Amino acid sequence: MTSTTNDSASIYSRILADIGAGVFPGGTRLKVQGLATRYGTSIIPVREALRLLQGEGIVTIEQNKGATVSSFDADSLRDLFEVLQLMEPYFVETFAKSCTESDLQALEAIQDELEQTPVEDKPAFTGLDLRFHEFIARKHYNNRAIGIWKLQRRILNALAMSVPISRARHAEILQEHRELLDAFRSNDQERAIGCIKAHVRGAGDQMYLQLKTRRNLD
Repeated sequence: MTSTTNDSASIYSRILADIGAGVFPGGTRLKVQGLATRYGTSIIPVREALRLLQGEGIVTIEQNKGATVSSFDADSLRDLFEVLQLMEPYFVETFAKSCTESDLQALEAIQDELEQTPVEDKPAFTGLDLRFHEFIARKHYNNRAIGIWKLQRRILNALAMSVPISRARHAEILQEHRELLDAFRSNDQERAIGCIKAHVRGAGDQMYLQLKTRRNLD
């Protein structure tokens, strides 16, 4: 891998992290020179990073207008959650079958930290939620599937940062995680799959409602 490619990968990760942290909300113009200055690099890796983000639908690039952070709409939500609804049960089934006591303790520790994080701090909360699900996914043997899933989650976290989590949904997330942990402890694959399906569906429904409400207010 060349130095330029390494630089582009690093800038890609930093732009994505800033989008996910709400630094660049949907609709924000991303100026190449401004990003190069922000990240202390030249414009070449910035342009390459923006092309990668364009390919993933995170930014749009128009001639004579440059790059803009994509807005999160109902179609984007549908597409992302359809992928997650297919992939999450795939990882959960394997984890439920093979998880060890050490695995469960590590997952419990993430859950404990998540429960101590206020939902108003969405970057921290969603980051911990990603860690919880990624821990489960990484116990699967299929690294290619894990990579595809992680990309979809990163895109979701980045584009949905401006969509708030209701207090009711916050309580449901924590409860659903606990139910999933209980299923893992008894190696109950069927119950674990049912839990994760309900969990992903609930997340999608809540975000859709928030987007619909926002659209009606605009």
